[in-house]
Amino acid sequence: MYKFPTIRRSVFRRATLVLSLIVLAVLCLGARCIERTHTYVDADGYTHITGQMVNDTDIQATKMMLQGTLFDANGNVVAQKTAPTCPPDSQPHSEIAFDIRFDNPNLPPWTKFDVRPASGITLPSPLPSSNVVLLLSEAGRFPNLPPIPGLGITSKDVVLIFRARNQGTAPLAGVQGCAAVYDQSGNITYVQSDEIVEQDANGNVGTATLPTTEPEDIFMVARNVPVGPVQIRAWLWFGNKGDPTSAHQWVSTGLIAIQTFN
Repeated sequence: MYKFPTIRRSVFRRATLVLSLIVLAVLCLGARCIERTHTYVDADGYTHITGQMVNDTDIQATKMMLQGTLFDANGNVVAQKTAPTCPPDSQPHSEIAFDIRFDNPNLPPWTKFDVRPASGITLPSPLPSSNVVLLLSEAGRFPNLPPIPGLGITSKDVVLIFRARNQGTAPLAGVQGCAAVYDQSGNITYVQSDEIVEQDANGNVGTATLPTTEPEDIFMVARNVPVGPVQIRAWLWFGNKGDPTSAHQWVSTGLIAIQTFN
C-alpha cells in the first residue's frame, strides 16, 4: 500500500484546517452568529454556557463544534471546552442551540466568557430533505403527577409530544432529538439531547424508526428543567446516536409554550 510522505499529509491537514476556518468565517460574517448566550451552574456544580448559533447564509454546514472559554479577571483561562451544537448541522438560514458543559464541577471564580466556532464542514449543497412534516407539537409539566413505576417522568420534567408524518418513500431510522428551553427574556436556560426509542411487539426497546405508513406520535422528556422557563423548542434529526452529522435535514417545532397539566 502506498503511503504519502509525511510532508504531504501535513499539507493536507493544514489545507483542511484552513478550509474549515474559511467556512466558519463565512458563517459568522454578519453580526448574528453566536447569540443569546447564557451561563448557569447546575445542581451538581457544573458550569454551562448555552445559546444559539445563527446561520444567515446559503451554506449547509455539518459536524459543527463550538468552543467555550471562561476567563478570570486577569484574562487567564479558567476552563475551556469544545462541544457539538444541537442538532449537529447548521442548515441555511436557520437557528440551532448549544450547551457547553465544562468537565469539572465547582470551578474557580471567573469574570467573563467567550464562545466561538471551533470546526465544521460545508457541503456543496444542502442535505437531502427528510420529507418529515410536524403536524402537532405540545409541551407540558405535570406538577401533581404521582410516582408511576416504569414511567420515569417526574414533576420536574417537561414532556414533549410531536405528531410527525414521513412523506418520503422509505422509513427513517434513528430518530434523534434535542430541546432548548427559553426564559421570558428569550435566553436559553437549558438544552438536552436524547435518542428517541420505541418498543416492538416483543417488548424490545430500540432506537425509533419513522415509517411512511401514517402519522406517528413521538414523545421526548426534557429532564429536570428549571422552574420558570416559559417556552421550549425541539429539533428532530435522523441517524445513529452520537453521529457528528445527520443523513437528512432536520425539522424543528418553533417555540412552544410550556403548559401545566393538573
